[in-house]
Amino acid sequence: MYGHLSFEADLADGFVTVSGAGMWSAERAATHFRDLERAILKIRREHGAVRVLVDLHAAAVQTAETAAVVREWTGRIYRAADRVAVVCATALLAMQIKRMADVDTLATFHEIGPAEQWIGPRRKSA
Repeated sequence: MYGHLSFEADLADGFVTVSGAGMWSAERAATHFRDLERAILKIRREHGAVRVLVDLHAAAVQTAETAAVVREWTGRIYRAADRVAVVCATALLAMQIKRMADVDTLATFHEIGPAEQWIGPRRKSA
């Protein structure tokens, strides 16, 4: 399967930006979440909670196998205090994300602006 899945973590700000496109293999998704978990644990130690903006505007609906990996890992790494905003290009992908992500504080959006507003403003560096 061809696609990309990456993230950038701003440890000082407590903010993570995830980007995904195409379809991911279950192995690629697991590797991504394993690395993401490490970054989130660092943020959580500093800030107590993490804010995540997931841009999937170029992602496809995922296979059942990959969806199972996403469900397992999201349930493992996210907490009630976290906020996760997922930008999806299609209603079908948004429905899949809501079903497969085990995150109570997750919302889906069709545009970046409303997703960023829902997460809240970034902290200003001193």
